Amino acid sequence: MVWGCMGREGVGHLAEVEGRMDANQYVDILEDNLLPSLEESGISLEDVIFQQDNDPKHTFKKAKK
Repeated sequence: MVWGCMGREGVGHLAEVEGRMDANQYVDILEDNLLPSLEESGISLEDVIFQQDNDPKHTFKKAKK
């Protein structure tokens, strides 16, 4: 399984999900892949709309930070 992101400027980083993704792996993927993808895209953080569902790993306190 993989995690990826996309935006109006194209695609971002692609990350391999190891086993069943838990909240800690999800946060690591966001830190290691989403944030650098946003920086490389040149999109202002004020223009970003980050969407996710109510999966428990998405609502984990560490993920909300």
